Parts: sequence; C-alpha cells; structure tokens
Amino acid sequence: MLNTVFTIANPIKKTIINTHCKVHIFINYKALNVLKNDKYLTEYNFFTSYIDSINEGAVWADQDFKSTNHFYNPYKKKGMYGRNSAMDLGIDYYSKAIQYWIKGEFNKSLFYLGAALHIIQDMTVPQHANIRLLDDHRQYENFIKDTYEYIKEFDVSTGAYLLDTIEDYIRFNSRVALKIYRKFKDIEDDKTRFYRISRCGLPLAIRTTAGALLMFYNMILPSKNMNMN
Repeated sequence: MLNTVFTIANPIKKTIINTHCKVHIFINYKALNVLKNDKYLTEYNFFTSYIDSINEGAVWADQDFKSTNHFYNPYKKKGMYGRNSAMDLGIDYYSKAIQYWIKGEFNKSLFYLGAALHIIQDMTVPQHANIRLLDDHRQYENFIKDTYEYIKEFDVSTGAYLLDTIEDYIRFNSRVALKIYRKFKDIEDDKTRFYRISRCGLPLAIRTTAGALLMFYNMILPSKNMNMN
C-alpha cells in the first residue's frame, strides 16, 4: 500500500521539482553572464564547459525531500527542527566539490558545486531564513516561477559578490533575506509584496552565485595546475 502511495505521488513531486529547478538553472546561466560582463572570461569559459554538470547538481539538490534541509536562521544558527541545516548541507556539498576535483573526477566535482549553489540561492528566499513554512512560502515561490523570466527588474548582468567561504555566502544571503522580509512584510497585497521581495532577492541570488563560482575557481586552481604538471 505504501509503495502504491509513493508511486502515485512521485510524478507529482517530480513535476513540482522540475518547475522549481528551472529557476535555479536560470540563475546559474545569469551568473555566467555576470562573469562574462565582469570580464572574468577565463572563468566564464571554464564554467560554461561544465554547466550541464552544475545544473544536474542543482536539480538533484531538491529531489527526495532533501529540500527539508534547505533552511537556516543565521541568528539562531539552526535549520528546521530535527533536520540538518542549509549551512551543514552547503558545507558538505562544497567540500565534496573540492575533494572530487582533487581526485580528478571533474564532472562529479561540478555536480556537487551545483548542489552547493542551490543552497546559496535558496537562502535568498526569506522563508528559508526565518524557517516559516506556512508564511506564504509556496505562494512566494510560485510567484517567482511565474515571473522570473519576464520582469526586467529581476535581471542583473554585472556585479559578482566576492566573499571568502561557502559559510559566508549562506550567512550573508540569509541575513539579507531576513532584512528584506522585515522591510516588506507589512504590505498587504500579496503580488506587490512578492514583487518587492523578488526585486531584491533574485539579483542577490544571481550575484552571489557568480561570486561563489569565482571562489570555487580560485580554490581549485592550484589543484588544477598540479594535475596539469
């Protein structure tokens, strides 16, 4: 009986995941564009060659209910009750990306980088930082899915945010997300509130993704050079 339930539910879950992950893939491509426009052309060419692996990791990160770990409050320093936090998961994925690169398993390395980028991007969503699943979480994410390609104010083409560690990116995005939430939470009209939040959050996701790509490139470059010698 239980297997029957999961067989019925799974196609629905995968449809939701595929729709949601289009946003993450969109952000990854926009981040590449930021690298190009910021004149990081070597890095742009490098990540363009691995973009399929990056996107596969970004999609995988939401499958099989792993998204219940994509929450982190930067002040309480924890995620959802009884689950790993987004900080724990992001560190784990990023560490695996580095380890697989050193081993010479390059596609697997960029796969886990894509999963780590997914975490960084999720932390720009206020509900992932204040851990309020019932606080318009699904409605807000649906608004993003419906509008991310069409509203020009959501788009940025330059200005990668350069930080030092994966922890810095998760902490930074979650803190900014909470500030955005507090600024706009009293707007009564849902679409207006979601628009204001998205106008800040989506560019933040793109720029921090671009910065995290640069951080990773600078981290693996010594290993890359060593492998080439």
